[in-house]
Amino acid sequence: MASIIFEYLYRDEDNYKSYGEIIFSNPNHLPIEYVTQSILTNLIEGSWFDPDKWGIPRFSFHQHNPFGIHDHLWYEFANISLSNEKCNSQTIDEFIKRIEL
Repeated sequence: MASIIFEYLYRDEDNYKSYGEIIFSNPNHLPIEYVTQSILTNLIEGSWFDPDKWGIPRFSFHQHNPFGIHDHLWYEFANISLSNEKCNSQTIDEFIKRIEL
């Protein structure tokens, strides 16, 4: 069964980037176009999302270091793709329901 990789990043106030990804299972075989459109529709200003609201883990430096004056809490959507990699326990269906709230 194909899984879906959600790739995201964080840009700090100096434009340094940290990258992450989550691999979702896709038991209902949702088309990648549908998943992409669901994500794009729910982004802030077409690029950003709040990782806490979306259930995306924050990078470790956000858990231990204070933010700079101009740092923000939003992460940036990078890409969505199909994969045969092993996925975590979350399904893409659950993720889409959560981001549409």
